[in-house]
Amino acid sequence: MEHITPIKEIDSIKDDFTIKVRIIHLWTQKSKFNAKETYSIEMILMDEEGRKIHASCVKKWFPKFKRYLKEDSSIYVKKPNVAPNTLNFKFADPERKLNFYHDTTVKECENFSGSAHGFDFVDFNTIVSNNIWNIIGHIFEYGRMDTSEEDKSKHKMLLHLQDIEDTKLKVTLWGHNAYYMTEFLANNNSLAPVVVIVQFARVKFINGRPFSSTYFDVSRLFINNDIDEITSYKNKLVSENGQQLSSSGIKMIASKQNTEHDDFLKNHMFSNIDDLFEPLEEKTVIIVGTVKGIRQNIRWYYLACSNCYKSAKEKESSTDKVDGSHEVAEIVTYECSNPNCKNIKISVIPRFKIPLRVQDNTGTLTLTLFDQEAKKLFKYTAKELYDKNKKLGISLDLYPMELKVVVDKKLAIKIDITSYNVDNKSNIYGLARLTENANIIDELEKKNLNSQPDNSDSFIIGSSDIASQETKVVKDSFSHTGENLTPCARDNSTATSPTKLFSTPTELKRNLATCIDLDEMENLSTSKTPRLSPPDEQPIPLLVPKKEK
Repeated sequence: MEHITPIKEIDSIKDDFTIKVRIIHLWTQKSKFNAKETYSIEMILMDEEGRKIHASCVKKWFPKFKRYLKEDSSIYVKKPNVAPNTLNFKFADPERKLNFYHDTTVKECENFSGSAHGFDFVDFNTIVSNNIWNIIGHIFEYGRMDTSEEDKSKHKMLLHLQDIEDTKLKVTLWGHNAYYMTEFLANNNSLAPVVVIVQFARVKFINGRPFSSTYFDVSRLFINNDIDEITSYKNKLVSENGQQLSSSGIKMIASKQNTEHDDFLKNHMFSNIDDLFEPLEEKTVIIVGTVKGIRQNIRWYYLACSNCYKSAKEKESSTDKVDGSHEVAEIVTYECSNPNCKNIKISVIPRFKIPLRVQDNTGTLTLTLFDQEAKKLFKYTAKELYDKNKKLGISLDLYPMELKVVVDKKLAIKIDITSYNVDNKSNIYGLARLTENANIIDELEKKNLNSQPDNSDSFIIGSSDIASQETKVVKDSFSHTGENLTPCARDNSTATSPTKLFSTPTELKRNLATCIDLDEMENLSTSKTPRLSPPDEQPIPLLVPKKEK
């Protein structure tokens, strides 16, 4: 019997060693270039001591290894290649991972004596940092499946879990895990409580509170499985409560967010971009526009407090060097701008704040895309792009090439016009919600087409003095131009509004330019350019001088 190397003793200097492990989780990774093609098989391996390490086998070696690689099976692996673990979240050995390649050999193992799953549970009230954890609890509330995204991997479901100590934790299940839970709850009417284990759950802190979620295909979900850990939990739960808990008593969480269909097609007024240049009242509107580009000289990200996601400001401080030289070392720390953030020492994480130029047939406007909605458009997080540029030595002020995928996309966009916009005549807006759903965009464009006035020459919509009279078409005023005059704007004001003359598109555009010069906005320097701030900052008012024609 050859010598078995424990995972803790794996060394990149040595290449001839053998490990005895159990595959406690296995999933496939899709190709970045073809979503239908499998690029690799990913595994979490555990040895008999309970230590874990991430391993990969790329497609070219499938014929050699695939028949041995099955979840919950045990294997011997000889001469795997050691590589650094570069993943953002470490769910096994934080420093190393293993790759199977041509010199590697694998054979079955029939006498593995370690744990079956390698759970290392954490109590909900002892979770103290952003990390990957194993959690166990029973469901007391759950939400409906959110299927607003076309990509099924982005469908999600919210659970409220409770542990033995009655501490509660919110857990979001994504993709196939959400469907697994939905099917289970629909078909299970037993008297037993619904006990859930999320292995390799990602935990993040927001405003000082932990929130958990499944992490892509890395997380593994167990629901009332016949395993020792769930049986033991149920027994403790019964002894603590003195009675059985029924799955039929689980509550449905009342939905706070409207469905995508209702939010875009039923609940809010459709608007054109030219209606947003001078906001007159607080309201929420829907527009349809095409992304023409990204504004330059404005950063595409901001550094956010990892605790509450408000912006964090860099500050310099000094400390004595530890080498005994009595010299002072300058160190960079960050301070959260949120006074309610309880973390004294914080870390920062880059988050998206992308100024998009969006255009419809009435004009072009800058709309700021923040992290939550940006996830719908990009394959990468802001942190991944930030780290990549930094590693390659590319200026962080330059837009990553990966962001260009948004250009020429047609989107339906929800915009909140706030009291700040109205009071300051500011047309600095963020994207409250967006969708690429073609059916929703088509419906919105049809509604807009049907709401426009019939083609005619220039016309007057009058004040109360002429409100009862028939709308009068005026042709004489512009007959000298020789242009075919058509209505180019809509008036939704009441009968008491002043008389308005709607002239040719050319003249309307010229008049609009006296108030807002979009070209001038583009040429303003960074220090003078208004920008939409992260949620904790007040936006800078837009002040653009009128041009004399």
